Amino acid sequence: MDRETLLRWGRATWWRSLLWSVACFLSTTLAVAVGEPRADRGAGRVVDEMASGLWLLFWFIGVLLIVLMWWRRRWTWQVALIASLVTIAIPIDPLVALVVLLQVWIRCRWAVVAGCTALVTIATFVATWRDTRGHSQAESLWWMLLGSDPSATPGPFPWWVPVLITAVVVSLFAGIGGLRRELERSRATGEGHRVVAARLSDEVVRQAERERIAREVHDVIGHRLSLLSIHAGALEANTREQDERLAGSASLVRESAAQTASDLRSLLEVLRRPDDPDLAHAVPGLDALPGLVDETVAHGMPLVATVVLDGTTTLDPAVGQTAYRVVQELLTNARRHAPGAGVRLAVASRPDLGVTVEAANRTGSWHIVEGNGLTGLRERVAHADGETHVHVDDEGVLRVAVRLPWRAALTTTEVPL
Repeated sequence: MDRETLLRWGRATWWRSLLWSVACFLSTTLAVAVGEPRADRGAGRVVDEMASGLWLLFWFIGVLLIVLMWWRRRWTWQVALIASLVTIAIPIDPLVALVVLLQVWIRCRWAVVAGCTALVTIATFVATWRDTRGHSQAESLWWMLLGSDPSATPGPFPWWVPVLITAVVVSLFAGIGGLRRELERSRATGEGHRVVAARLSDEVVRQAERERIAREVHDVIGHRLSLLSIHAGALEANTREQDERLAGSASLVRESAAQTASDLRSLLEVLRRPDDPDLAHAVPGLDALPGLVDETVAHGMPLVATVVLDGTTTLDPAVGQTAYRVVQELLTNARRHAPGAGVRLAVASRPDLGVTVEAANRTGSWHIVEGNGLTGLRERVAHADGETHVHVDDEGVLRVAVRLPWRAALTTTEVPL
């Protein structure tokens, strides 16, 4: 048998329950067998059928208690309570209650452990006191275990013997339960450490991948933007005296390239440290929408925009950032797929309605195909639990409506630990 099989057997519980059931069955049967002659001697009568039927009922109740013991891991203190009360009420062995006490010590909180231990101690003492009142091995399990001559009748044990037996037996089972409790606690702690280590390892791998992507983006896109800015600056300087309009356009390109480079640096910082709260403002939100509208108009796009913002100071920044990216993507799609076409934009935010973004522009002659732009927009909105509706009407106007649910920003007292 290999080591893995041994470990699985060690962690299994059914075979321990089976062994305890056999032991409890034997102890219950013996307790009933010696209890009947002890009761007959105490009452000064001979064995009769009625008495035998009553003791058979006691044995049957004891067997039912053994069956109930199999549910001790699900209803721990309830089974301990039932086993203790039954042991006190009828003359059976307290082994079932003691076995359940093991699980009480392993699984329950300390107040329940104290109460169940006291109750099981009482049940054990009552059962042991009854048994030690027997005069011989035929009337007592403890005389059967400790006596040497089956024919002798030494009489009942001294009063201190059941007290000593109760203390030793309960302490033994409670001690084993306490050791098992510490073992389970150590095992859970070790498992928690392994989970944390695995999570940290995954985070290190993801962080390394983010760093690699950030370097590639910075080296490639940053280089292209710097070249664009240099050439735009040169074009502005060379054409300022000949063509003011062309120089203005070159100046706008240079400024846009510089702003794009700044935005790129902010986004790369977010990529490198996505969980850093100090970078929350690196991605623009709803408050930056007027600037985005002005920038779009400055680039020559015919745009009619209505922006009504209410309660943005209490809005979760993540929702505002999603709305900003949605507007940015809609304007970029319109510029790319329908250049020169007018765009109508409406953005509104209210705590009772959420954040809504509506955009409409003529599609011209280009064929409507949802590429990466609208697909990514849908995914971004769905990630924020929002809704996206895209429709082309009979006049060839593309209409996009987005609704984001209102989510209040966490206060300092509400930040989860």
